[in-house]
Amino acid sequence: MPISFEKIIFLNKQMYNILKPKAGEIWKVNYLIQSPLNFASEEQYSLYSSLARSFLIGNSPPRYVMIVKEPELSEDVDEQWLIVYVMLLSVEIDFISNIDLLIPAKISGLDQDLLAETWHIIPALACNLLQPVGKRISHHIYDYLLTVSDYYQGLISQLPIIEEIQQLGCKHEKLRSANNPIIQEFHQAEQAWSDVLTVPVAAYYTYLKSIKFTNAILNEALQLEQDLQSDIGD
Repeated sequence: MPISFEKIIFLNKQMYNILKPKAGEIWKVNYLIQSPLNFASEEQYSLYSSLARSFLIGNSPPRYVMIVKEPELSEDVDEQWLIVYVMLLSVEIDFISNIDLLIPAKISGLDQDLLAETWHIIPALACNLLQPVGKRISHHIYDYLLTVSDYYQGLISQLPIIEEIQQLGCKHEKLRSANNPIIQEFHQAEQAWSDVLTVPVAAYYTYLKSIKFTNAILNEALQLEQDLQSDIGD
């Protein structure tokens, strides 16, 4: 059965309106994806994984992220397409590992536990995050989650003592290694799902390149016209 992408919308700047995410906040991912490039249906189908497409047409549970790095404003940044770095959170809490940590509902303020994928930090367009939900993660837990992420990436040699995370309520007795085949399969599925957020970011960078290329051509044409007018004047 063909998949309809009518829910994937592309809004112009006049329609843009968004809160600025803050580090440690939990945000719900929008089902309605915005992008600076309007892909044809065939392109949309090929760019998104089947898991991503299922989410985009509303056939999968809500998804959440934790803000890791707030968007940076500058003169060179189009406010419509602010990029924010996020850590993916999953409602599938059966895949707890040494780098997929349980965030109990009492900490998140939501009505369900979440799994913090400390290994899975990606860029996303802020406009594709719907709204903040629950409670902002404490500075203590935020720092620990990023420390586990640093450990996974090899930036530090060891994790903080295990008692610390147990006290925070983010540890679970059914702990698996990230090398466990079940966990690896879960990670592959999560990477496929993240097309929802990463494809629009890739489209944004393509859009920027096209703008720079167009500006370069226009500037060259303008310079050529000025040179010709100068030659005629001489």
